[in-house]
Amino acid sequence: MPAPRHRSDVVVIGAGLSGLAAALHLEACGARVQVVEAQERVGGRVHSMRRLGHRQEAGGAYIGAGYRRVIAAAERQGVELADVTAMLAFFREQELVLGGELIRQSEWPDHPRNPFPGEDRALMPWTCHRVLAVRENPLAAPGDWLDPRFAAHDVPVSEWLAGLGFGEDAIHLGYDLNPSFGDDARAASALLGFFRAAFSVEQRRLAPDGVLGYTARDGVQRIPESMAGALRGEVHFGRAVTAIACDRSGAEVACADGAVYGAPHVVCSLPFGVLRGIAVDPPFTGRQAEAVRRLEAQPVTQVYLAPRSRFWEEDGYRPSMFTDGPAGMLAASRNGDDPSEVTSFTAWAMGRNARRLDGLPEAEAGRLVLAAIEAVRPAARGQLEFVDLKSWGRDPFARGGWAWFRPGEINRFAAEMGRPHGPIRLCGEHLARTARGMEGAMESGERAARDILAA
Repeated sequence: MPAPRHRSDVVVIGAGLSGLAAALHLEACGARVQVVEAQERVGGRVHSMRRLGHRQEAGGAYIGAGYRRVIAAAERQGVELADVTAMLAFFREQELVLGGELIRQSEWPDHPRNPFPGEDRALMPWTCHRVLAVRENPLAAPGDWLDPRFAAHDVPVSEWLAGLGFGEDAIHLGYDLNPSFGDDARAASALLGFFRAAFSVEQRRLAPDGVLGYTARDGVQRIPESMAGALRGEVHFGRAVTAIACDRSGAEVACADGAVYGAPHVVCSLPFGVLRGIAVDPPFTGRQAEAVRRLEAQPVTQVYLAPRSRFWEEDGYRPSMFTDGPAGMLAASRNGDDPSEVTSFTAWAMGRNARRLDGLPEAEAGRLVLAAIEAVRPAARGQLEFVDLKSWGRDPFARGGWAWFRPGEINRFAAEMGRPHGPIRLCGEHLARTARGMEGAMESGERAARDILAA
């Protein structure tokens, strides 16, 4: 490896929220920090894009009202936040599509295709497992998911739902249509769902009365951009890391363009799907190596559509739909000044739905989604235009939207996968212990910085 041309106290790999949180915390304590980023922008999976004359959030769509770290970072950097409670209320208003049939929410509790047991017939398929995870949650606090006392809950979601009296059809409808974790209820750990539910309950407790969430006036990406601007040194862009060589004196970080960085400490904020493509010497061992090799991030593909007319007023259905087809969840976006005005549509496809789209050219994927919508909604025919597509699964710097665990993996390696590896400290949303999403990313970055300062 060539001699390092850049030396600092700490090299931070990745300029997403976790890496930037670590860098700012280290700088505040006097460390000389150099952040390197493979892309030409900061933010990682927080990405605000301009589409249809409005902002589209491809990642990190909204800031939870209890995201104390993210909100504090925005306030420190002077990023103006806007309350989006009125806008988020419309996300509850969507219809259901099953087998080509468009079903109103009001019809679902007594619908012949509803297989849910007893009082749970009132639950819509997209909220079913989330509501049950809150109601049946064995965790008193989000951080309990790593406590060995709850290891018995690291079982398939399907096993947990079956224990609540859900049959096979009910499990399929209550989880598998467009899942947040894995491809189906057999693939994902119920304990991960309990962690998410406990975090959601805590968020409601921390949020100001009546507030569901915020966005940044000029896009959520303004938060990491402002964080990067607050660093003493500039982020080095276009530096894709290919190797990290460690010894007793620290580490050397080599990049694809030939740049080499040396420092006593390294913070690596890369998702494991990206990290496993980097040569680390000495290599990870034991269960940490297994986690780097196995932990997956959820395929998430967003298809952006522009409405040519207010077709939903013609057919009398709500503009948004949750489907069992390739369109996944079709969400009406309201990014204008009037929260009741639909400005665009985004089809959110996850798991198998996302991989199906990812296997097609973008324009063909857009046509497939449009055809699926028009097949169940005649009023939409010719009234939606494909604009663009963002696949997090195909993104080489992300390899998916967020981390998820198979049954048994939380018990096996979740507590160990973030341990120090020589001079390397790992961080990212996948290594958060008490929070999720953007808040979890910042939590893990701050923890990595504290570990280095303690060392």
